[in-house]
Amino acid sequence: MWALVSGCADGETVSAAHVCRAAVVAVEVDGAGLSVAARPDRRQRAHATDAVAALLDEQQFTLGEGPGIEAGASGGQVLVADVSAPAGASRWPMFAPVATAAGARAVFAFPLQAGAIRLGALTLYRAKPGPLTGEQVADAVTLCRTAVAVMLAAGWPPLNGAGSDQGAWPLGGPGEGRIEVYQATGMVAVQLGVGLQDAFAALRARAFSEGVPLARLARQVVDRRLRFHPDDFPDS
Repeated sequence: MWALVSGCADGETVSAAHVCRAAVVAVEVDGAGLSVAARPDRRQRAHATDAVAALLDEQQFTLGEGPGIEAGASGGQVLVADVSAPAGASRWPMFAPVATAAGARAVFAFPLQAGAIRLGALTLYRAKPGPLTGEQVADAVTLCRTAVAVMLAAGWPPLNGAGSDQGAWPLGGPGEGRIEVYQATGMVAVQLGVGLQDAFAALRARAFSEGVPLARLARQVVDRRLRFHPDDFPDS
């Protein structure tokens, strides 16, 4: 499996992009995305092989639900042969229809872990429904270990456990728009007089209600073209 990843790198320093490309070939899926988490409230896309994989990652970030989030949080594999089936819709009532509309019928997520530390998830999708074979699952798990090795070689996560952003964006830089989301969360917290979690929930709710990507809404906040008011925030 390492030979396959190295072959995808073709002499370049191995990165998340090469792990994802290798996953598409080895696991026989249509696309792959790899997300990392510096801490529970910091999740970044390291790479997505195509527009559908990128959309799946962005929608999970916006909606707060989905296989990648579940795998990263639980440390277990999330293997859904048909996300459009009733079980998928019940499990992820907001994410499942978005994934189906995007053309992802089967979705498989695997946690990235270093010992007891959960670092993120590798999420794979297929345009046609159907399960993975045991060999394909084993290959995906091996690729997750490879991704973790690459992350550790890049010096992430910080060994001192510091909460700063230094070293938090391995494998090619931060996911597009994510830093702005965190900046916007802080601004909304001040505007509403609430904590960061409630501010992030308010951002997510507005992005979902307006049908826009969370990163685009965050850019409006950071650019001061959009301001949240206390009346916008529902009573808890």
